[in-house]
Amino acid sequence: MLTFLRKIRKSLIESGSTRKYLLYAIGEVALVVIGILIALQINNWNEWRKERIIEIELLKTIESDLKSTLSDVTNDFENHLKSQKSAIQFKRFLLGEEMSEDSIIFHFDALMQDRHFFPKTIGYESLKSSDMTLVSDDSLRLIITELYEITFPRIKEWDESNTRWDIGMLLNPYWKKHFMLSNQIAYRQHNSLGAPLYSFKLMSEEEIRQDIDLQIDLQQSTQLRGRKISLTKSGIDRIKTTLQAIHEGLERMGAIN
Repeated sequence: MLTFLRKIRKSLIESGSTRKYLLYAIGEVALVVIGILIALQINNWNEWRKERIIEIELLKTIESDLKSTLSDVTNDFENHLKSQKSAIQFKRFLLGEEMSEDSIIFHFDALMQDRHFFPKTIGYESLKSSDMTLVSDDSLRLIITELYEITFPRIKEWDESNTRWDIGMLLNPYWKKHFMLSNQIAYRQHNSLGAPLYSFKLMSEEEIRQDIDLQIDLQQSTQLRGRKISLTKSGIDRIKTTLQAIHEGLERMGAIN
């Protein structure tokens, strides 16, 4: 191509036609400019394609993280509900309702259980350390950011970061105060080390029913549990919304078979 252009240029110079040579020169410059623009366009397209590949990988990782987190938080939510039901049953016992010792121990143990929130953040942390704008859809990027930067911190705020809101720590002193080990081996007879595990027994129904501090802290734990149930349910809804948005975004990019 260059040899061909040189021959044309040489021919025009030898012909002595200034006008034709100027037209040729303008055309040659135009070809060079067009070539540069095409090269830039190809380079830009390649960069865009590389970014979309990275975006798809990050979104799929975030999607996988959220599916795992959704499973965990759904389990937490269901167990919170069970613990709240046990708190209601135990409160009825404190108010005088007859209940077997096994049921008393079961419900008190269940209402003491707390859950801790550990979302998987591998994909989101990778996105933050790279470039948030890799997620090309502004609305999708906003949904993901709000989930990780607002919804998740709200749930964790009522979790292990605040020990005064830990239900187990709040009620454990009453477990030690009103229950003791019996000489009966529990149904699960040995732990992983082979040592026998003994069941518990209630020391005194009368004393535990008259423990005013227990009643107050039990009420506080019920309120705390209600807040955690509400936050966990909100987290489940937001995770589902985000997963749907990610799925739709991947579909638009042709990343779902």
